[in-house]
Amino acid sequence: MQVEELLDFLNNNEFLNQIESAKIPNINLYMDQALSFMNENLEHYKRSSKDKILTKSMINNYVKNELIPKPESKKYYPQHIISLIYIFYLKQILSLDDVKLIMNQYEENHFDSDRLSELYKVFLLIEQEEISKLEKDIEELARNIYEDCRNFDDDEIIFLFIMLLSSRANTYKVIIEKLTDYLSDSEKS
Repeated sequence: MQVEELLDFLNNNEFLNQIESAKIPNINLYMDQALSFMNENLEHYKRSSKDKILTKSMINNYVKNELIPKPESKKYYPQHIISLIYIFYLKQILSLDDVKLIMNQYEENHFDSDRLSELYKVFLLIEQEEISKLEKDIEELARNIYEDCRNFDDDEIIFLFIMLLSSRANTYKVIIEKLTDYLSDSEKS
């Protein structure tokens, strides 16, 4: 794979699509409706067609383990959907215990308020800015690797690129875990 092919692959960022706040139904949904909405809107995150984004048992476990509040009259509010989106992001890199701590810390004071949806809107705006910065940063990294590593074959360059991205991801994961530990410590105080 040459640098331009890699950049074309990276710039095909359909896997970075967001669930815009305007897309979130402003009505309460039954379990099947909530599942359909989440799975349709997060489908691009699937690695293979066999992967499951969200299942009934996952949602039931989130409720049982208090990651999200219980539905009312078997209906999930828009706040539930936002919480499920946050959980989806968090569980990609954190343990469910850490996800629970983070979600409980926030939902305890803000689940029933408009603050949850306002914060989600801000999250989406900032995430778009961060994705734009990330795309530029990754493009520069790819160009530098290809330029600095001309004596390596394509497989070695892709391996190096994967390792460098993994290193960055691990650094972010450690930072997130430290912040989660801070939340846990502040909760005990």
